[in-house]
Amino acid sequence: MTTGPLFIGTGAATWIGRGLGARIVEMPTVCFDAAWSNGGIVEEWRDVALAGPTEESVVVAVWRDAPVRLSLLESDLGEWLARVETPFALWFTALSVAAGRCGEGGRVVAVVDRPEPSASAGWGDVTALADAVEVTERSLMLLHGGRGVRFGLVTVDARLGDPEGSDDEVDGGGVIDAVGLLLSDGNRSSSLTTMHIGGGPS
Repeated sequence: MTTGPLFIGTGAATWIGRGLGARIVEMPTVCFDAAWSNGGIVEEWRDVALAGPTEESVVVAVWRDAPVRLSLLESDLGEWLARVETPFALWFTALSVAAGRCGEGGRVVAVVDRPEPSASAGWGDVTALADAVEVTERSLMLLHGGRGVRFGLVTVDARLGDPEGSDDEVDGGGVIDAVGLLLSDGNRSSSLTTMHIGGGPS
C-alpha cells in the first residue's frame, strides 16, 4: 500500500490535491451535454485508474469550472441532463474508482458544492448533485465497510455566490483542514462524516 493521499478530480479542484500534497489523477475533460458524448473516454479512464496501486486515502472533487444559477422553470430536459446527469456520471465513476483503490482501513473523502438551505434558490441542480454524491458515498460505505473503509463528505458553498456582487471565495485553508481532519487517524467513525465549509451567501 502506498502512502496517501491520492486526489481524483477535475482541473477546477486540483488545488485541493496540491494543498494536501497528494498525488493527482485528473479526470478527462468532457463535454457537459445531454448526449454523454464523452462516455467512452471516461470508461477508458476508469479502467486505467482502477488498475492503479492500493491507497491509504483518496480525496475526490469533481467540480465544474464555474457553477451558475439555473432556473428550473426556464430550463429544458436537455439542460437538466447536462447540469445533473452528466456531472453525476463523472462523480459516480470517480467515487467508484476511489473506493476500489482504497485499501483496508482506508478513507475516502469527497468535496462537493452545496448551498446553504437559506440560499438555495437557483441551485436546484447543484443541490441534487450534492445529495446524489452523499447517497453514493453511503452506498459505497455499505459495500466497502467490511474492509474498514471509512467515508467523509466536505460541503462548500463559497463557489455559489452571486456572480454580480459577491466577493466570496472558497476558504482554501478551511477546505484543506476539513479534508485533513476526515483523513486523520482520529476519525474512526463507521458512519458517513460530513463537514460544511461556509463562506458563500447567507
